[in-house]
Amino acid sequence: MSTFSKFISSLKEKDDLARSVPFLCKAVVIILIIGIVTRIFLGSFLTFVYDMYHWGVVIQNINSGNGLYGLTGYFYTPVWGYFLGVEAFFQDLFGIANIGERLTGALLMDSIPGYFTGTVTTVAFNISVKILFWISDIVVGYLIFWIIRDVTKDHRKAVIGFALWFLCPFVITVGSITAQFDTIFVMMTLLSVIMLRRGRYMESGVMLCIATLMKFFSGIFIFIFIAHILSKNKGNEANKKAAIFAASIAVTAFILFLPQILDGTIADAFLFVTSRVSDGVGSTTVGMLGGYAALCVYVIAITVSILFARRIKNNDDEERSDSLLFDALLVTTAVMFLYPPLPQYVLLLLPFVLFAMVSDARYRIPCCLLMVGTTIVTLSGGPMNLVAVAAYTGMMDLSSIMDMVRSVTSPFMGYSPSDIVAFAGYVIQYIGILAVLWLRFGKRIKDAIHRQTVKEVSADR
Repeated sequence: MSTFSKFISSLKEKDDLARSVPFLCKAVVIILIIGIVTRIFLGSFLTFVYDMYHWGVVIQNINSGNGLYGLTGYFYTPVWGYFLGVEAFFQDLFGIANIGERLTGALLMDSIPGYFTGTVTTVAFNISVKILFWISDIVVGYLIFWIIRDVTKDHRKAVIGFALWFLCPFVITVGSITAQFDTIFVMMTLLSVIMLRRGRYMESGVMLCIATLMKFFSGIFIFIFIAHILSKNKGNEANKKAAIFAASIAVTAFILFLPQILDGTIADAFLFVTSRVSDGVGSTTVGMLGGYAALCVYVIAITVSILFARRIKNNDDEERSDSLLFDALLVTTAVMFLYPPLPQYVLLLLPFVLFAMVSDARYRIPCCLLMVGTTIVTLSGGPMNLVAVAAYTGMMDLSSIMDMVRSVTSPFMGYSPSDIVAFAGYVIQYIGILAVLWLRFGKRIKDAIHRQTVKEVSADR
């Protein structure tokens, strides 16, 4: 029997361990081993050093006794900084003292337009940070497994959902190469959804607040969450539960911002938002159009969220509550990303597409498009991701890597090979987002056009 056949048969097996712990069936164990080995292998050799360099700066600031905003280098709300504080503790515990250094041989990176730097973090530091992302990848995979199994009562579909997440090349590259913390943000968002469905509204509010303060996208879900609470409870009880949910968000935000309130750096905690807005609506015409386009899309996403919230609130069918909730989250997220998002942001959309695939196999098409497009964008830097391993291990010649970097970033007729590859990936990614919305609304659009056509023909007669 081939390895693939063994894997397929293991989806149907009910071994003793799977009976007591459904997640730890043979198929999931195989998926975990493949996914973890792949992450360790890629993460040891490939690193996009720009973001990793900034995480190193934050950890250095923490180690020097400064708060998150005591020295320049941290531009997010404090939640991710607290995670880096825990990371700093474990790095100190395991003796990872050398975070990185500015390398003469890599200074070419400073001259490349975009997010690149000649300050290169060490391989040991890179792996230590990536372990945090690998753990969150596993947790998110488990949450996807749990939700699908809880909704469908189908173990096989739950395992497939876990596999599509944990073995997705894009999920792997975000945590193992670009070292973005979006997988942690997705983890918090899914935890808030699970707590919402379980009627644990205080915990749901806490998780949604943490997720929102990592990436503001999930904050748009608040209308959907409140509507779900009101639809599941009646009368004064509904208002009481909604108030508990709202209060938990406010209290959590206050606790998270308390250190900044006490040391007077609360304004610095929102530099990420204000700087992005000012950059988006910059002085150039293209910058202004792009910035205002983003704001318009977010306003539309909020409007869509409110419309779906009204639909959920008016629902009296208990059996439809899950489908309405996940439908609202899927559509709101897809609309929110109509302004072309950075590829790592799409991680938030992927679980909701996987949930949609459970009942509609047609969503396999946008799922594949999203996976392929985002992966291409993530890997478009090519040899730039080899700088750290070349600089600190001697396994590769750094000057040779820089020659390759120069070749993929040198413009030809205004565009470099790296730009062209990234653009192709963005196009595929964007088609995937549009495909999600077309599958959801395409039939309605075609029916509306058909009715209008028939009406006009009738009028002509």
